[in-house]
Amino acid sequence: MEEKNMQDLRRHLEVISAIKEKLADKSATLMNLTISGSHLYGFTSKDSDIDYRGTFILNTGKLLSLKIGTNVVEMQNGEADIVLFELSKEIKLALAGNCNVLEHLNAKQIVSTAEYLKLKQLINNSWGKNGIYNSYKGMATFNYKKFILKGRSSVKKYLYIFRGLFAGIYALETGHIEPNVQVLNKRFKIPEVKTLIQLKIEGSETGMVPKELDQGQLERILNDLFQRIDKAYEKSKIPEKPEEEDVNKINEFLLNIRRDNFY
Repeated sequence: MEEKNMQDLRRHLEVISAIKEKLADKSATLMNLTISGSHLYGFTSKDSDIDYRGTFILNTGKLLSLKIGTNVVEMQNGEADIVLFELSKEIKLALAGNCNVLEHLNAKQIVSTAEYLKLKQLINNSWGKNGIYNSYKGMATFNYKKFILKGRSSVKKYLYIFRGLFAGIYALETGHIEPNVQVLNKRFKIPEVKTLIQLKIEGSETGMVPKELDQGQLERILNDLFQRIDKAYEKSKIPEKPEEEDVNKINEFLLNIRRDNFY
């Protein structure tokens, strides 16, 4: 375990170094960085890719110049897939209830700054239930229609659907973000999901659902969860959308960062 931790640390440091070098060329600085994908979702298999996600702050002078900087940085470092959003894009997506962005902001960070901590606090006090409902249910519906209904019933795709519905219901019922399906299933207690998680961890990225696992039962459980997320949305006491006062606080936060990064 200690050897693996050292390997992870070396990999993280290498990725962080490559990111900072890339951002320096773009007059930008790294605000936060986390690991996404199956590592965040709680069902990593031996052949799972490593997905890094984070936020960067573009120099304000670059924003105002004729050569406007990018708001997305995508890069590869070995097996690592890296996607970074500029702060303004990150904020807009978070306020819209984008579940992926909200999960990345609330995940354990491997790079963290004071600006990140403040943004996390502001965003968690502001998101609305309409955006989070549409994002999580939309993600689950997309995967269900694209893969399950077309007979491409891999363990991974089923877990994406269960995870999306679990996390959406949890967020609407509690007001908190939790991306890990193993943690979420402690609340939902669905044995079939526990089996799928074990199959994914012990198998591969493309492993199909075995015949002994009743897919008809999986369909019934999913149907119940799709109904439950609708009810959770209707009953949720979370505001429909971010309130103006909270949005104004986030805007002031952004303006202060723009002033501090104007050089």
